Amino acid sequence: MRPDLSKPQPPRVPPDLASANDWLLSDDSGVSHSLVSGDFSGQSGRDVEIEKCRILNARFTGGLLPRLRLTDVLVENSDFSGADLDEVSLNRVEFRDCRMSAAILSGSVLRDVVISGCRLGGTNFRMSETKVVVFDGDDLHESDFYAASLDGTCFFDCDLTGAEFSQARTPAVRFHGSDLTDLKGSQYLAGAVIQSNQVLSVALGVLRAFDIVVDDERDPSLGTGTRPRS
Repeated sequence: MRPDLSKPQPPRVPPDLASANDWLLSDDSGVSHSLVSGDFSGQSGRDVEIEKCRILNARFTGGLLPRLRLTDVLVENSDFSGADLDEVSLNRVEFRDCRMSAAILSGSVLRDVVISGCRLGGTNFRMSETKVVVFDGDDLHESDFYAASLDGTCFFDCDLTGAEFSQARTPAVRFHGSDLTDLKGSQYLAGAVIQSNQVLSVALGVLRAFDIVVDDERDPSLGTGTRPRS
């Protein structure tokens, strides 16, 4: 059973939404109380604001959307792969079954966010700040959380193989059910909570970080020693 934690506030999306088929993505543009779909691949728009909307089957692949702001938004089955979302602001947002591989979310601020069943391999969350955020069943292999502030964030049943957590702040971060193989920056997981079956993966990462050699031979001339491998 998962621990009783503060749950993210769900997006407050109105039941009746207008179609936004005629919305043009551009600098300082915005849309609200609408159903957003369509192909915006490769398009750009700075300081775009989306509020009280549902984004469904939309494509923003390779888009340039720095400082994008989403408030009370449900995003389903949409593609943000390779998109530049630098300094994105997400408040009461839920992503379901989306593709966000290699997207850039560095310097982002996430509040009351759920990301479930999404593909985020190689996604850049460097120096981001999260509060009451849950990653649930996501592919996050080789994702980058360098110097991120992740207070209380939950990674449940995620693939975090090869993910980067160096210099991250992780008080009360929970990793239950996640694959932590080859995690980078294990020595920075101060205050995090792991399961007993994750101890070895984290410990091996700490040994590697401090260049600790495992060698059963007492006489150094009898063996070269081995470094810990996962």
